[in-house]
Amino acid sequence: MLIVLAVFAVLIISDFLRFIRNKEPAKVFVIYTCLMATSLSISLLLAAGRRPSSPAQWIEAVFKMIGVLE
Repeated sequence: MLIVLAVFAVLIISDFLRFIRNKEPAKVFVIYTCLMATSLSISLLLAAGRRPSSPAQWIEAVFKMIGVLE
């Protein structure tokens, strides 16, 4: 799991340096951060031996929360 964190840290630092050097707009940082956070969380779940839940389970949970499904 530490290897996964180290790889992501190296990738993020090198990419952010490149983004700053090229003076990218703020939306690039936001999109990049969202994508990297999602892939980091999925990688950590897989490294811990837990399977992430599927989008269908998320949608079902939202429907149950708002009262569409019982």
